Amino acid sequence: MTDNELKELVASLAISQTETVQQFKETRELLDKIARENKRENKELRQQIGGLGNKFGSFTEGMAFPSNDQNSTKKIWYGIYWNKSYAF
Repeated sequence: MTDNELKELVASLAISQTETVQQFKETRELLDKIARENKRENKELRQQIGGLGNKFGSFTEGMAFPSNDQNSTKKIWYGIYWNKSYAF
């Protein structure tokens, strides 16, 4: 390999390395942009899912508490007062 061929090879490698560095930089910027967008979308989805959970949780509580209160009252009435009458 001659001296000129070696110089051309080193120059082409330097150009290739510069292009590769530029491509990595562009790829990193694109990935950062995608990550920011995903983070924003995930935040919106978490809020929507949380809202649904709160909505259905309130609905379920509204359905469960009245029936629970009635059963608790019956249990207290039959359990405490009924048994006390037999205890005498």
